[in-house]
Amino acid sequence: MRSVLLALLVLIAAARGSSEPQQGRDPLVPQSPPALSVLFVGNSLTFVNDVPGLVQKLAASSTVQARLTVHSVTSGGARLEDHWRKGEAARALRKRRPDVLVIQGQSTEPLNRATDFTRYARLLKAEADAVGARTILLQTWARPAGDPFYTRPASGGSPAAMQARLNEAYDSLALSLNVDVARVGEAFSLVQQQSPEISLLDGSQHATRAGSYLAAAVVFRALYRSSPVGASFSAGLPQATASTLQRAADAVPQGIP
Repeated sequence: MRSVLLALLVLIAAARGSSEPQQGRDPLVPQSPPALSVLFVGNSLTFVNDVPGLVQKLAASSTVQARLTVHSVTSGGARLEDHWRKGEAARALRKRRPDVLVIQGQSTEPLNRATDFTRYARLLKAEADAVGARTILLQTWARPAGDPFYTRPASGGSPAAMQARLNEAYDSLALSLNVDVARVGEAFSLVQQQSPEISLLDGSQHATRAGSYLAAAVVFRALYRSSPVGASFSAGLPQATASTLQRAADAVPQGIP
């Protein structure tokens, strides 16, 4: 009888132990996603206002509390061909072996150098594949009205036409490469239509702090497939402005076209 009681006690204790959570982890509390390493390849549209740094701070303050390490290979006015021929982007991929490569093309190259844009994006993506990195295309935004580029047929003649052509170029490339698009240009169009009081451009093709914050929010969403809405980091913008930009980033289409 004693041995039977002892066996029952052992079974009860084992059952309790298996039902209790592991020490230090509450199963009811969502766990943070694993840390990501991201390499940005682009030009001044990426380094003005430090878009990679903004993405990092947004991620840390977001509802998913993501840990992000960022590195960049950027040069003013650089096209993807320039990055490929210099070799720094490929070397950075091999050295750092990031989880994600974010490719940002020069603002007009998808329109007036489409063949080269596709060719060198494909070569950079192959380097990312070789180290196991996922690739995201950062869709750029149209130049402001009055820019000399609008005298060229490739532009479409207006910011709206240029943005439509950029959208098509990035979507076409994403389909051929089977990669995601961070639709920053589409988010710019949305804010310019719905909240024109928020200035996204500084009078040139470069973004204001608000524009760069919007770009960062869209990239964050593409990286984590999670909404940026609710992130506490505002980059010094009024909280109402930051919230508007977060919602715009959350509203544009996501993923592969």
